Amino acid sequence: MNHSELAQPARRPRARRGADLRERFTAARVTVTCTPGNHDCAPELAPGQFELVAGPSANSSWTCTGGLASNWLESLSAFRCREVVLTARLGDDATAKHRVLELAEFLTFKLSDSQPLIRVLFLPALSTPRATRNHHA
Repeated sequence: MNHSELAQPARRPRARRGADLRERFTAARVTVTCTPGNHDCAPELAPGQFELVAGPSANSSWTCTGGLASNWLESLSAFRCREVVLTARLGDDATAKHRVLELAEFLTFKLSDSQPLIRVLFLPALSTPRATRNHHA
């Protein structure tokens, strides 16, 4: 080996693979549940619960998979929620969790008129095996 070959980092290909993984994003799926601030609110205005999905690219927007379609934000705003809960089953996907937290921040600004409490719940992914419980009599 000559001197220039010794000077090359041994893990260069591996480091590049890590960079490629950081550039790839997984889709994030969130269930949005809202509690009305005014109990006299008309049921047709109440979105209640719906699901949002953000695509795998870092700059993709959140879209509703249910009947609210592109009007989910307007419907949520008109509902004047007292509380909004974002529930996500993302496992250990830190990038997707970060995107959900950004959604919570976005909703904080967009729903500032009604100032709802916005909570985020991260639950274990459905594919994650649960701990086995021993039931002794």
